[in-house]
Amino acid sequence: MNSEVDEIAIASTVKAGDREILVEIADPRQDNATQGWQCTYRVVGSRAHRAHGPDRLGAIYAALIEIPDAAARAGAQVRATDSNDPREPVFPRRRTDDSPLSAARAREFGPPLGAKAVQTPSGPVVIMLGLPRQDPDRPHTYLCPFRIDDRTEAFGQGIDEVRAVISAVRGVGSILGIALDWPLPSTNRPGVRAYLGR
Repeated sequence: MNSEVDEIAIASTVKAGDREILVEIADPRQDNATQGWQCTYRVVGSRAHRAHGPDRLGAIYAALIEIPDAAARAGAQVRATDSNDPREPVFPRRRTDDSPLSAARAREFGPPLGAKAVQTPSGPVVIMLGLPRQDPDRPHTYLCPFRIDDRTEAFGQGIDEVRAVISAVRGVGSILGIALDWPLPSTNRPGVRAYLGR
């Protein structure tokens, strides 16, 4: 494993064509020189990449939206270099407890993935995303909890952890009536500032 992807925030198997490819997203780190955040990610079997964002959640989201292209490139490289020797799968280190979840525990908020204060037409709100996890009642479904202030708690869902987090981000955007890619700054919408909590 690459030492740059030491503390895994999200590890997931994603589809790239007809192949399933393991991806790892590291816990983001703040760049002392720029004060921005960077998130290292990689498709297992290829080199690590870095995504950048204005804050922790923005860096994670930037990595999430880059992963499909990286997975497609890695899938093409693996296909072109396949040998007759089967490769041993490499399983990521997880920072959370990997024990099976009960249905009730799967629907708890759990450890946070990141939080951000966002200006909406109704005023500022704090959005918090939780770590994604598999739904024990539906083996092909992953859940990503989110909170909007203390008023709303819901889940994004997808066929893997990456899609569950993206679904949660878009769900928040839909509920609040803001851009669906709200973790990343845009000149076309109200300013977004980092929330200092985790």
